[in-house]
Amino acid sequence: MAKTAKFGTSDEDTSFGAGLIEALQEAIAWKRGELELTVVSYPTITADRVKTIRKAVSKSPKDFAKRFGIPARTLEGWEQGRRHPDPAAATLLRVIERNPEVVEAVVQSTLSS
Repeated sequence: MAKTAKFGTSDEDTSFGAGLIEALQEAIAWKRGELELTVVSYPTITADRVKTIRKAVSKSPKDFAKRFGIPARTLEGWEQGRRHPDPAAATLLRVIERNPEVVEAVVQSTLSS
């Protein structure tokens, strides 16, 4: 009769398990101050700045969505401060702020492909 293992248990060491243990040991060492890790901070974009960017390049959230491929509901959440753009979205908003025509051209060419 074959042995049956419970979910999440194994008699074998795996590379995934070894990597997970190593990562947890590193996190514990960092928490204790025994290890210094690089911390990356991304600048945030405020709700007011999102609204300013949107108003500078479009009449409405729906127009913005059509031009740049960011859903109007998402944009409205950012503008009202209920949600915040993640680092990639914040970067995209900065690019739209500086050169909206390029972003619009890329989005439109992607949609027509």
